[in-house]
Amino acid sequence: MQQPGPSQSASYPPPPVDATPNEQLEYDRGLWNHFLLDATWRNTRFNAQPNRLLLEAVEDCRAGKALDVNMGEGRNALYLAQQGWQVTGVDIADQALVYAQQQAQRLGVCLTTIEHDANTYNWGTNQWDLIVLCYADEGTHVAQVQAALRPGGLLVFENFHVEVNQTRNNQSGKTIGFATNELQHLYAAANFQIIRYEEPLSVADFSKETCRLVKLVAQKI
Repeated sequence: MQQPGPSQSASYPPPPVDATPNEQLEYDRGLWNHFLLDATWRNTRFNAQPNRLLLEAVEDCRAGKALDVNMGEGRNALYLAQQGWQVTGVDIADQALVYAQQQAQRLGVCLTTIEHDANTYNWGTNQWDLIVLCYADEGTHVAQVQAALRPGGLLVFENFHVEVNQTRNNQSGKTIGFATNELQHLYAAANFQIIRYEEPLSVADFSKETCRLVKLVAQKI
């Protein structure tokens, strides 16, 4: 998933040195359970409301089947379920998925949650009417989205612009975010109609940082 900023990660132990893939996965699971559910972080650095780009993108859409990749504690998935969508959310954070199911029961909606690494999860073929990638991870996922969406299906993608590495003074060596026009060029080349593309300087609803973002809504042709 999209890594938290340094101010957030400083409050969680660093990853183990020379971790095996399984050790890294367990570390990441614990980290995301912490940051998605920790009361202080949720009160100061987390927007519990659904993503605005998603709200605007689906406002006039007929509800269908939706996949929320790295769904976290379910803020977007739960909104879609309340609008009548059949939603499947995938994430490694098992405790966050339990929280999402508890909220679904409270709201009286149906939500399918799958504990799985999104990079190895089978997204399916011509299966979804909507795929949500909101601050999901560092991948463009073009091939997976192209295969998994039904013709006419929508992708809603919001994340950080690569400028965030300067904003955060990123010294980890791991670059995050997406370059100028990268997403719209890649998805247009993959036979998508670009409905909306923006790179605003705005508040990221994932971490409440003010920085440059990338926002894409694209439809599979």
